[in-house]
Amino acid sequence: MKAANFKIAFWLIPFLFAFVNNQPATGYQEVSQSIVISQFYGGGGVAANSPYSHDFVELFNRSSQPVSLNGWSVQYASATGSNWLVTPLPNVTLQPGQYFLIKYAGNGAGGAELPSPDLNAPPVTVGTNTFVPNLSSTSGKLALVNSTAQLPASTCPDSPSIVDLVGYGSSASCFEGERTANLSATTAGIRNGGGCVDTNVNSSDFTISAPSPRNSSSPTNQCNLSSNLQAGGSVSPNTTTPGGTVLFRVTVFPATTPPSTGISVVANLNSIGGIQNQPFFDDGTNGDTTAGDNVFSFQYTIPNNATGGQRQIQALVTDAQGRSASPIINLNISAPPPNDNPLLLGNPSNATSDVSNENNYLMIKPQYTLSYNRSRATPNWVAWRLDQSWLGSAPRQDDYRPDPDLPSSWYRVVPEDYTNSGYDRGHMCPSGDRTRSIADNSATFLMTNFVPQLPANNQGPWEDFETYCRTLANQGYELYIFAGVYGSAGTIAQGRIVIPQFTWKVVLVLPNGDNDLQRINKATRTIAILVPNQPPLNQNAPWRQFRVTVDHIEAITGYNFFSNVPKNTQEIIERRKDNL
Repeated sequence: MKAANFKIAFWLIPFLFAFVNNQPATGYQEVSQSIVISQFYGGGGVAANSPYSHDFVELFNRSSQPVSLNGWSVQYASATGSNWLVTPLPNVTLQPGQYFLIKYAGNGAGGAELPSPDLNAPPVTVGTNTFVPNLSSTSGKLALVNSTAQLPASTCPDSPSIVDLVGYGSSASCFEGERTANLSATTAGIRNGGGCVDTNVNSSDFTISAPSPRNSSSPTNQCNLSSNLQAGGSVSPNTTTPGGTVLFRVTVFPATTPPSTGISVVANLNSIGGIQNQPFFDDGTNGDTTAGDNVFSFQYTIPNNATGGQRQIQALVTDAQGRSASPIINLNISAPPPNDNPLLLGNPSNATSDVSNENNYLMIKPQYTLSYNRSRATPNWVAWRLDQSWLGSAPRQDDYRPDPDLPSSWYRVVPEDYTNSGYDRGHMCPSGDRTRSIADNSATFLMTNFVPQLPANNQGPWEDFETYCRTLANQGYELYIFAGVYGSAGTIAQGRIVIPQFTWKVVLVLPNGDNDLQRINKATRTIAILVPNQPPLNQNAPWRQFRVTVDHIEAITGYNFFSNVPKNTQEIIERRKDNL
């Protein structure tokens, strides 16, 4: 989105470099040189003491040039929601320093009328319901978008059409840098400096205080940004794995009064195993595309021993005139929890996190790991480890949604792609294997964990075997499980998603304990099943009817399971067909 545009005292630099806040944020962080969200209020009429009867969003032109809003929109989603409600903006041009007021719905309990709005938000239709949107009075997400197309269905869309983004309140799942504090019936989020301040960190850009809405007739506020150095940062891909390579970029907008010279960019990569003052380059090297275009870049490989989680990379941009900016770059590293690596026994297809390896693309999540196939729009396989510690009382979430961790240029399957297809959205890692927490269960509803599965398969022997595996876990065993697909039986979703001919599962069973790899021996139990995914199939057929050897699954898929197990042991356990 945007960048710092203010001077920083140099004694603050070490503290800025030390700042790490492991929270999620949008992956796209370009600089807005023009329109920003300058104020928002969701408490309209929610209580007798609400100062205003309706919610509102205020926009502001912080630039020195007129800017047209034609073809733009403001979009709102709940704090953890993925359905963005679109408010198209009219063909209006905002002058430098001018405000624009959008009136949303109210709740009718109290409050005065707003100043004359420049736009009454039109109704939206969701399903069979048509209504004027209103904002949460405590926590939510707002995006200013240079298009009227609805943002992708995601709790935090990675879209270059986003001009400005605000996540407000403690539960907002998407934001710039850091969320604002909660709002209330009597407070709004108000951008500092009358709308001029923009550091790409919501918490420092906004003050939570009594609402004071301004419209296009309010006095203008000239920001005079020409004397400020501005910059914004991004990283591609914004989600990676240990050992993955990413490209950091910082786009710099030099000051013009007086002109910036001697621009340099450094970033603190300590949190990902790098150095504190890593230079970025604008000379065509180190991943930089075009020399001298004020886009500073650095290509970096994440250490193999990096732990998972969100990282905030603090950059520092300076010029020879003593001005500075401090954009924040958000990076997510996906890695399994310690001692819970489902690929401990081997990576069956040698999947990698290289984006060019698009049909064997490694995606590591805290709950499971998968090899994604872009051409099929399904996983090749999903791997997870199961023991009793993963089983709890968290309810089934059913929050089917696209996977935001896929590269932004790839098609992201949506739940509706399966509608009226004749196939279930078939879990690979099942919901029932991840009930330790709501977050764990929710992760199984990302669409990269699904394949088109015949109902008689999914609801019959497949589910039967899932239940059996959980029974083993509750009896004191730990299981290393791989589930995947084989063959093609057509497509759904206008040809986007390939239907597999078969689904398969490979399981290695151990008594609970430590040093799992060392404990595997020639007597270790393995189970493999191969289930038809086309009719006719008897839904009541027991899972044991579909047992094969691990060798058989390897022969049809070309994969190599348990490759980290000593070869002699591996050969014995893979050729033995389970008979218990």
